[in-house]
Amino acid sequence: MIKINQRFLLLVATTAILLSACQRTEPVGYLKLSGHRGAECVAPENTMASVDSCIKYGVDFIECDVCISKDSVFYLLHDSILDRTTNGTGEITQWMSADIDTLDAGTWFNEKFEGQRVPRLEDVLVRVKEQSDLKVTIDYRDGGLEQLLALINKVGMLDRCTFTFSDEDDAKELRQLLPDKKVLQAYIRFEDDFDRVVTELRPDIAVVWLDSIDPLFVDKCHAAGLKVLALAMDGERHNDEDYEKALSLGVDVLGTHRPLYFVKKYRR
Repeated sequence: MIKINQRFLLLVATTAILLSACQRTEPVGYLKLSGHRGAECVAPENTMASVDSCIKYGVDFIECDVCISKDSVFYLLHDSILDRTTNGTGEITQWMSADIDTLDAGTWFNEKFEGQRVPRLEDVLVRVKEQSDLKVTIDYRDGGLEQLLALINKVGMLDRCTFTFSDEDDAKELRQLLPDKKVLQAYIRFEDDFDRVVTELRPDIAVVWLDSIDPLFVDKCHAAGLKVLALAMDGERHNDEDYEKALSLGVDVLGTHRPLYFVKKYRR
């Protein structure tokens, strides 16, 4: 009988483990991150500086709010009015793009961001496409879905975008326009609303508040073919407990104001 050297067996086993690990694109249980309005705790929300921070630190998704100007140009802006985050006033739908492009959208956050503009969606999509693997979640406000999809298609970013809506009629329209694309997010605010949302909207991603879910709910979503995007956004605290809960629950994506904090602490 041939005796096999124990060191040789150990080498073979170690090599097999390493090769198996190399074949994975990401670790088992890997929690993806979505930066809410970008990396809004280190840069002004919905600006190119916030986008660049997400790109720099390898955040997986950037969530941004999309509105349209008077002359039908799509911009990133949360409130639909300009007052809170720019030196403009009034509804963005009453402003021409040439004037919006002159506004300061950074000084309100910190003087070092003076000169940041209200970014055009097209410019953001081009930046993301050229410089990263970042995916974009578009929180749609207005402007026409067909026009929005045409813009995204022109840039070649449809396969890297997902969509969320405050109006369920808009979600239904998107499902009709893109019946086979796995791009639709839908809020499930109450567990009792699960069956209705799944039946009526046919979403691909369930958006829920982290503190309202448990492992059984996550399993229920996964059994229905839904990914789970859990929201953990509690003001100024760093959300350590929330982050650890998200990791233990096995949700697919965590939406947070502080994606860079998570990256530095949990992705060393």
